[in-house]
Amino acid sequence: MEQRKIEHITLHLMVFSTIVVIGVLARQTALHYGWDEFSSYLILVVCSIVMGAIYLNLQMASNQILSPAIEKCFLKFECYRSKIVVVEGCPEAIEEVVDVESIASESMIEVETTSDTSEEVSTPMHSETDEGEANLPKEDATPSVEETNQPSEYEVLRANAMAEKERASQERLDRVITYTKRTLVPYLDEESLHHLCGYVTEYYLSDSLPKVESIKLSSQLKTIDAMHFGWNIGKAFGKPRLQTATFIKRVFAHTLRDVEISTIERKMSHTESECKIKLDKNVA
Repeated sequence: MEQRKIEHITLHLMVFSTIVVIGVLARQTALHYGWDEFSSYLILVVCSIVMGAIYLNLQMASNQILSPAIEKCFLKFECYRSKIVVVEGCPEAIEEVVDVESIASESMIEVETTSDTSEEVSTPMHSETDEGEANLPKEDATPSVEETNQPSEYEVLRANAMAEKERASQERLDRVITYTKRTLVPYLDEESLHHLCGYVTEYYLSDSLPKVESIKLSSQLKTIDAMHFGWNIGKAFGKPRLQTATFIKRVFAHTLRDVEISTIERKMSHTESECKIKLDKNVA
């Protein structure tokens, strides 16, 4: 490898020297014919560039066209083919191949010996473990992961009960929301009715009174109608009368502006006066 590098460097130095000599001769020729110094140096540079380009083109053409053609012609001779075989099979390469093969064979021998010893060692171990497993009673076997992860009967019953309670609670809320929409849709606009349903849902799901904005009922409804509506939803939700009275007092503040919370609590279920919203026990 080092020999080939030296040959390439020598070849390039010879070519570079030849190009410089030709450039210097061209400059001297220009000076001989009366050219100035700058023009002569310019001829030196141009001549060197042209000669370098010619050399590179000739080298490329030789590598791509001439070399394969010449090699193809020489391959017809037996002596040339034998020289190629000798060069390709140089002693250094043969020694490297021998070393690699010897290393590979040694590694294979080591693998085989280690595998044999591991088999010899593992065989009695398996037999011992088999005997140990045979001597162990079945009662001492540890429970599987699936058995330990299975929920107990109490957990299953509790989960079913909680699911049933959640389902019943959702059904109760759906009935009250349906009653609210069916009862108050003639007396509220769409936006107010939507807000009221939200307040009713929050009142049911929360233990404390929600923050609300007053909703103005139609003038067709009286204070007793707002009270009856509050009693119906409070009864369905199982809420205390005082808490329900406070809730509807805040929601229907305009309609119940002249009525105290204590009066609402006391008269929520009265039926003496005429009203449009009746007491409805079917809501619950």
